[in-house]
Amino acid sequence: MAQRSGRLTIHDIASLAGVSAGTVSRTMNNLPGVGQATRERILAIVSDHGFKADSAARQLSTGRTHTIGIVFPLQVSEVVMHPVYPELLGALGDAAQTADYDIMMFTVSSPEQVEHVLDAVDGKRVDGVVLPAAGSRDPLVRRLTEHDVPTVLIGHRTRDQTLGWVDCTHDDAAAQLTREMLAHGRRRLVMLNGPAHVSACRLRSRGFWAAIETAASNVTSEEIVVEMDAASGRAAAMALLTGSDAPDGIVCASDAIASGVLDAARELGIDVPAQLEVSGFDDSSFAIHTTPQLTTVRMPLLETGAAAMRLLIAMIEGSGTSRHEILPTTIVHRESTLP
Repeated sequence: MAQRSGRLTIHDIASLAGVSAGTVSRTMNNLPGVGQATRERILAIVSDHGFKADSAARQLSTGRTHTIGIVFPLQVSEVVMHPVYPELLGALGDAAQTADYDIMMFTVSSPEQVEHVLDAVDGKRVDGVVLPAAGSRDPLVRRLTEHDVPTVLIGHRTRDQTLGWVDCTHDDAAAQLTREMLAHGRRRLVMLNGPAHVSACRLRSRGFWAAIETAASNVTSEEIVVEMDAASGRAAAMALLTGSDAPDGIVCASDAIASGVLDAARELGIDVPAQLEVSGFDDSSFAIHTTPQLTTVRMPLLETGAAAMRLLIAMIEGSGTSRHEILPTTIVHRESTLP
C-alpha cells in the first residue's frame, strides 16, 4: 500500500465520504448508528486512496486497535523494582511486537484506577488485556469478564472458561527441592511461604507437602506464612534457628525470603549448607551474590510472556482453542544446598 505524506485524520475521511466526523468516529470505534453502506464506503476510502495503514486506518478496517493492555496492581515504582515483573514485561512487549501489536501499560493501585482500565477497554483503545499479577481477590478480573474483554492471566489458574491463563510448575519445583533435602538426610524441614491468596504460593505449598507425605516417619515439618521480603525471612529464621527444634532445611517461597534466612544463619554462626540447607524461588539477579550463592527456581519468563501473548491474540482474532498453558520451571543448584 502506498504511503502519502501526513496522517489520515477523521476529518480527511469525513470529507471524502461526505459524512460527519462523528459518523467516522462511530465507525472507527465499531459503534452502532452507522448504516452498512456508509460503513463500507468509509472503509473503501482507506483502501482506494492508498493511505498508510496507521493505527487509525487499521482499526477502521479490522475493528481492532492492535494494542494490548498490560495491567499491574501496583505502583509504577513497585513494578520497576520487582525481581520478576521488568523481565516479564519485556517478554510480553517483545512477543507483542513480533505479532505486530503495541502494548499499553496500566498500573492499578486503587479502585479509581480500575475504572481507568475499563474506560480504555470500553473506548476501544485496547483489544485485550494481560494481567501478570492477578489473584483471586483482584476485582479487575471480574469486571473484565463482565465487559466480555479477551483476558489472559499470568500465574493464576481459574476454572472460568472465558479467561485464558499461563502458569508454571511451582508445585513440581517445590516438591523436588524438598525431596532433595530429604535425600540429603534433612529431618526437620520448614517452608517459609507467602500469603495463601497468591496462586503461586498455594502451588509451592502443595509441592512441599506432597514431598513431605512420602518422607520417613521421623521427619518433622511445618509451614509458616511470612511477607515476601528479606526482613520477614530474617525475622522468621532468627526465631526458628534459636528455638529448641531448629530446622536443618528451609524451603523459601521467594529469593528475598531466602536472603533473609541466609543473613540470620550467618549472624548465628550456622554453616550453610552443612548444618542448614536453604532454597529460594524466582532466580532473582541477586541470587548469585548472596553468601553462599542461593539455590533457587528459575521461572520461564520469556516463554511465559510469549505464551500469554499468543493465547490473548488468538482470543482476540478468534483463532485457536486452547485457553491455558503450564510451562516447566528449572531448579538452579548453587551453594546453599548440598550437591
